Amino acid sequence: MRRRSLAGVLAPSGRQAWKGTKYRWSLAAALLVLGSLPGVTDRASEEKQGGDSQGHFLVARRELSDPFFEKSVVLMLPTKGTPLLVGLIVNRPTRVPLHDLFEDSPALQKRDTTAYFGGPVDVEIGAQSAIFRSKTPPKSAIPVFGDVYVAFDPDTIATLVGDSQQASTLRVFLGRAQWAPAQLEIEMAKGAWYSVRGSADPIFGKFPEAVWRSLLDQAEPRPVAQYEPPFLPLADLRF
Repeated sequence: MRRRSLAGVLAPSGRQAWKGTKYRWSLAAALLVLGSLPGVTDRASEEKQGGDSQGHFLVARRELSDPFFEKSVVLMLPTKGTPLLVGLIVNRPTRVPLHDLFEDSPALQKRDTTAYFGGPVDVEIGAQSAIFRSKTPPKSAIPVFGDVYVAFDPDTIATLVGDSQQASTLRVFLGRAQWAPAQLEIEMAKGAWYSVRGSADPIFGKFPEAVWRSLLDQAEPRPVAQYEPPFLPLADLRF
């Protein structure tokens, strides 16, 4: 089993393009499921244990210069609040074709869909996940908001990518982003992120390169216009 770093496959950031070398991801990573990630749970558990019951976006501020997160939009998954906060970068497509990740899926052979870079954690071992829309989601899917779900189960993801009707409302991710709660609190306090309410459009839109700017425009405070009364010469004042 060969492993491959994604350092050279990110399409929008100007990094070196992937040359098309065939590879397979670690089988151990394929066994990763959402329930095994500490801090991620379903909505029923949220109501009992507290934490965020719905996903939301972290939008990188202009000042954030980290190479992995600069101009990024991170969908934060519903969490218990401890010990980890987990998210997926939704606006960073790679040049890795899905048909190279799922070679046993005939439906992908004629499609040029690529995977997305979900974040810097576990990229080398190819921890795949998927965000998708569905009215009848699989049992292993975790609700994020509305009809949007996330899946980490490899069999579920393989079924989703093989369904041609699911293609326009499916994103497959390599790697993930995660923080300890205190770590993210510090970053927020330093002004690294805006928090924006989650919705499906930024995830499944046709132009991921425009997502950051669009959400940043929503999140940035508008300048406050100060009222200045008109100047009246003293001679014009009437008492």
